[in-house]
Amino acid sequence: MPTETFLNLADEKRQTFIETALKEFADNNYDSASINKIIKELNIARGSVYQYFTDKLDLWLYLKEYSEIQKLRHIQSVDRSKYTDFWTYYEDLFIKGINFDIEKPLCSRFLYRIGYKESSKDVAEYIDNWKVTAKEIFTVWVDNEKNNGSIKKTVDTEIAVQFILSMSSSIGELVQTKYSNAIENNLASEKPLFTESIEEYKRTVKELVQLLKNALK
Repeated sequence: MPTETFLNLADEKRQTFIETALKEFADNNYDSASINKIIKELNIARGSVYQYFTDKLDLWLYLKEYSEIQKLRHIQSVDRSKYTDFWTYYEDLFIKGINFDIEKPLCSRFLYRIGYKESSKDVAEYIDNWKVTAKEIFTVWVDNEKNNGSIKKTVDTEIAVQFILSMSSSIGELVQTKYSNAIENNLASEKPLFTESIEEYKRTVKELVQLLKNALK
């Protein structure tokens, strides 16, 4: 995690560092990402980076947490209490993810790479832990929705969680398959990922969430 030196930087300087580092890790897998490129882009001494973070992994973990917080803040505007139906709420969470991608493209591209492109053994443990945390969150969701009637109480929670996670992952995989060229081009050109397929993405989400609802409601 960042040192006090980093946290005490002027806001503009700290944000410039974050965005430069995010771009490097969003453009490259962990093993290929270069601290030297970040240093060169910022025109700072090499020692400065290590005054801010212990090492490359420390920086990657900070960027991961930073990006997750940005996305969480974004989707928190979708208030569950305003929905009578969990499935409409769940659908809107996915759609909100598109808006996050457009408004915070660096964070979005970085998280996308972690979820779908990253293969480094150095960060595998943290990605696995990420998935465990997601499962824990969905377990709480399912139990709550069983209590309020959005999911059948007779459905086994663990099975429901696995089903929802699998279907959620399928949405990402389907979009990747159908729009692989567009996504790869956008990754390379630093565009938001889904600008060329927003309406189709929304239709895909709607159809898959309906399948989930039919199975679990």
